[in-house]
Formats: sequence, structure tokens, C-alpha cells
Amino acid sequence: MDLIFDLEPGDDRLFADESLEQIEQIERGLLELERGKADPSTLNEVFRAAHTLKGSAATIGHDRMAALTHAMEDIFGGLRGGTIASIGPFANILLATLDVLRALVDEVFVGHTLTDSTDELTARLRVALEANQAAPVPNGVAATPVAAGDPAPAAPGISTMLVRLFAEANIGDEPCWLITAKIDPTCEWSAVRLLQLLMEARESDRLRNSVPNLAEIEAGAPDLMIVMLVAGQVDEIDELVRRMRTIDDVIEISTRRSRESRDDDSAEAFESLRDRPRALQQTIRIDVGRLDELMNLVGELVVQKTRIQRQAGRLSATLGADDAIAREAEEGAQQFGRIATQLQDQVTGLRMLPIDSVFSRFPRVVRDVAAKLGKEIGLVVEGKETELDRSVLEEVGDPLGHLVRNAMAHGIEAPDVRVAAGKPAEGRLTLSARHADGMIVIAVEDDGAGMDPEMLRRKAVEKGLLTREAADAMTGDEALKIIFTPGFSTADAITDVAGRGVGMDVVQTNIERLGGRVDVASVAGIGTRISLSLPLTLAIVRAMLVQSADRVWALPLVGVVETLRVTPESISWVRGRPMIVLRDRVIPIEVLDSALGDPVRPLAAGPRGFINIVIVRSRERELGLAVDAFVGEQEIVLKSMVTFTARLVGISGGTVLADGTVALVVDIGAVLERTAGVAVAA
Repeated sequence: MDLIFDLEPGDDRLFADESLEQIEQIERGLLELERGKADPSTLNEVFRAAHTLKGSAATIGHDRMAALTHAMEDIFGGLRGGTIASIGPFANILLATLDVLRALVDEVFVGHTLTDSTDELTARLRVALEANQAAPVPNGVAATPVAAGDPAPAAPGISTMLVRLFAEANIGDEPCWLITAKIDPTCEWSAVRLLQLLMEARESDRLRNSVPNLAEIEAGAPDLMIVMLVAGQVDEIDELVRRMRTIDDVIEISTRRSRESRDDDSAEAFESLRDRPRALQQTIRIDVGRLDELMNLVGELVVQKTRIQRQAGRLSATLGADDAIAREAEEGAQQFGRIATQLQDQVTGLRMLPIDSVFSRFPRVVRDVAAKLGKEIGLVVEGKETELDRSVLEEVGDPLGHLVRNAMAHGIEAPDVRVAAGKPAEGRLTLSARHADGMIVIAVEDDGAGMDPEMLRRKAVEKGLLTREAADAMTGDEALKIIFTPGFSTADAITDVAGRGVGMDVVQTNIERLGGRVDVASVAGIGTRISLSLPLTLAIVRAMLVQSADRVWALPLVGVVETLRVTPESISWVRGRPMIVLRDRVIPIEVLDSALGDPVRPLAAGPRGFINIVIVRSRERELGLAVDAFVGEQEIVLKSMVTFTARLVGISGGTVLADGTVALVVDIGAVLERTAGVAVAA
């Protein structure tokens, strides 16, 4: 059936973003509660998120979502009130509820019903609550009490607020404070923001009264301001205000000790707040499409920066360094370059997001997969605040999913096996992220059985992926890389978790397509660590420009090891292929354009008698690319050219150079794969 919600155009995205944030917060807290590793504040945060979610749904008229969230909220309320002893009996149904809530959020976009299970789930939550509570739990959270005889207007004025609150200000010996918070007049969710402010105050159990109160807010009172009477010491009030300032759309918060105020001047004092300059809002939501377009424009600016600097250099060379026009052009180019670089850094920073947005999905995955496997597995997350470009974040989720599932299925042992080996019954899976050498390193580590190189060799031979001779010739580290061979799996049977042999090769392919690499370390009986090294952004990369066969090519620096010039005499020939010995490493040589599929041309020295070589590396393999000239190193804006390069092996895209010509960007991993195949054929 068609659904109509009380939303203005464009508000659907705001509602969805905030609702999904609340759902994810509830899910994280629920999993911590289930494992018994949460502190008391976790339960308060989960309850507050559920309450806010219910209020948001009710505000737009999504009644089924509000009713379902209310039933879930009652369970968290029972836990807070002590009438429910443990989250355990509710965990599965609450997680199912969160999945349905995500579908209900999607209904706001599609405009029709996506799930008809809300009534059933609501009833199941109610039955579970009644069956597991030690004493009756109120239906929802009680409203903040109001003094007898006080009016309850929909939108009380400042004076009315103070009359209601100062009546209680001098009761008791503990100091009381008036906290006044204002909401941005442009906010479309003022009731939700007021509710969040009120819940923050209620968490401390020191809230004495508020105007408007909880019942008035839930009834939809159109307020942009709330005054709360709170008891507490100075440090407690400071901490409460700090938490309130983190709430979106709150533009001003003021506090004053109520007993230092006189009833006759209170209204005037608070009325003066309306005349104060409005505080600046600290955060705004921006459509991702606008950020992408801004990044494209900055990319074009980077190209023009290089072009202007080049033109200034040519002008200086033509007119002389002392020429006034040349100096002015040079200074202008330098200033433009500095501004363009700063703008690039700022825009790149806008696109940076904490990797927690990816890591946060795995506690649920680990819980569900561990239950299917009959294993006890604890998840440890480190470095979740590490930031990287959203374009990389979008691509890294699936490879990480493969790694996590493989670690659980193949790495971590069953509880009885672990105990027999002298390990804790519960295995440990660690997700970590950190910055290193201008890249981000994401690791998946387990304390499981590790990998036995001999077992990997045997499995590869049994599956026909390697000959016995080739397997025996591998070192231990090389044998670990067998797991990336397409079709390889150590599982004896295919399950819905693992065993199909299509996981690890996909991981390596996808990561290298992003310009990254995969590293493996494992010790039998101790555990395995798989690390993904990725660039921070995919839009603008540093590259080495080289010339080969009258064309300019771009080699991403992430795959460049070093450059050198050698004499023809230093080249050795093995089975018809040129090789060079570099610090005890034997490295094959290929002419760059020939390695990319152009007609083969002989390896020849340049006019000065040297051969220019760029050493590149991927998957621990190295190759020397012979080029006609080194052009230089610069930042390039990577452009997708799938329509033109889909059939070209070794080309990942293109870039526009300062003189307006197009340079093709070399896919170093693909080139190494191709030349390795040629070597085998030879």
C-alpha cells in the first residue's frame, strides 16, 4: 500500500541518515550488552537512541515504526529499571527488530510498504517482555512530573517557564541550576532535538523539572527552546552541558544558578537571551554528489596549477629571470600553486571519513557467523577513528568481509580444540587500522590455528592448481600466497560461510585494483595476520611520468621502487629474456610499451649510451620497465576510461597533462601478471 509521511521535500534523507545512525548505535550497544562487556553508560545510550528513534518516527507519522521502536524501548527500559535481569533472552528478536527497522526507514523513500512483519514483531517483543520481567514495567517512560496546578500550554513563554520552574528551585539543600537550550529556527526536527536534550538531563537522575516537559514534547509542542531545572555540583553541570553541545541544531546553551536569581528579574534576564548573537552551527550535512563534483573541480585545478607553473617557467626562460614580467608570472604561479594545494587538502579532508563506518558492521557479522559455526569468537577493534577517503571506504567493505569470514571459518578453532591446545575457548579476531607511509594499513588478525605451508602445497597439488615440482620449489612465504590462487580453498565442504574458493583471489584483485597490496603473515598454532595497504584517496595520486615510443605514460608511485640508468653491458640474457642483477636480486626487463601490448621492439640504449629503467613491484614480484626518458613526478587526476581501455591489459585509466595531452595510467599489477605469463610460456 502507498504511504504518506509528514515530510518536506529533501527531509527524507535527513530522517534516514539520523534514523540509521540511531539503529547502528542501538545494534553496537546491544552486542556489547549481550557479551556482558558494556558499562552502565552503554545501556543509557541504547535507551536514549531508541527513544529518539521512536520520537523521530512519530514526528513524521510513521506509526508502525514508532510502535515497533516503542516495544523495543520498553525492553531497554526494563533493563535500566532492574526488572529485566539480562539482555540474553531478547538478543535475537531485538536484532531481527533492527533489521526490520532498516526496512521501515527505506519505506520513507519508496513510498510503499516493504515489510508486513511489524505487528508480529511488536507482539513478540511484548510477549518476551512479559515472560522475562521480574515486576511490571510501565508502558513506556513516564513523563517528567509537573507541580500540581501548573498549566501545560503547547508553547509556553519565557515568563511562564520561570514561574513553573522557580516554584521548585528552593526545595532541598542541593544547588539547582537552570539550563536553557535553544534550537536552530531552521531545524525541521525541533521536537527530536528537545527530546535529546531532555534525555541527556534525565540520564543523570538529577532533572527536577522542565518546560516543555516530556509529555508536551512527545505531543509535538512547537518549541525551539527548553528550560530545565537540574540539581548538581558545578562539575556535574559542566559535563552535562558538554554532552548537550554535541547535539545537532543546538545553537545556544546557557546556565545560571537558580537561587542566585530573583523572581522579579528572571523573566527579563531570560528575555535578554533572545537578543544575543546566534551561535554558529558547527556541522552541516552535505550531499555526497556535491562533494564528488567539488573533488572533480579540484582535480581540474591541480592540472591547471601544473600548467601555469610550467608556462611561468617557460616565460622566465624566454625573457630571462630578471625580467619584471617573468618574475611577476613566477610569483603568481607560486601563489596560485599554494592556494590550489591548500584547497586540495581541505576538499580531500571533507571527503575523509573514519573507518568505523565500515568496522561497525562487523560485530553483528561476527556474532551471527560464530553462532552458525558453533564457535566462541570475540571481536577487538583498534584504530576505528582512522580516516580515509569515502571512495576507498566504499570499496574496502567487501574484501574485509571475505577476510573476516575466512578467519572465522578457517583460522579460529572450535572451543574444544582450542582448550585441548591450551588456548582460551573463545577465539580472538582483531580488526585494526593505522596510517603508515602515506597509506592506510587495515589488518585482520586471528589467534587461531595459523597456516601450514606444507598443507597449502598439498591442497594446491590435490586441486590441480600446482604441479608437485612447483609446489616443492616454493619457500614458506611463497606457499602462504597460495591462498590467493583462484579456486583454492582449504575447506573440506562448501558452506554458506566459506569453501567455494572465490574469496581470497577476489580480495587481492580488488585491493590491487585500488592501487594497494595484500600481505600475509602466519605461524602455525599461533594465528594469521592479513594486511591491506591502501592509498588514502583514489581521485588524485602521485605518479612518475615516463616517455616510451613517443608517448607519455603515468606510473603510480605506490608501485614504483626506484629508477636507474644502466649500460647495455650490465644486462644479462636468460632464455632469451633480458635480466639485471640489482643488490642480489635478479629482475627481468621489459620495454614499457611492448609490455603493454604494442609491437615488440628491441632493448636499446639512448643517445648517451644508457638504458633508463623503472623498477616496479606488485605481489612481491619485481619488473624493470625500460623507457626512453624520465619526464618527472607530479600529482595526477585519475580519470576512468573504461569505454576505451576495457580491452587493454595493463591500463587503469588516463590523466590530462599540463599541455592538454592525455597520458595513460599503467596498472602495474596487471603488467606484472602479463609478463609473468609470457615468461612461463617462454
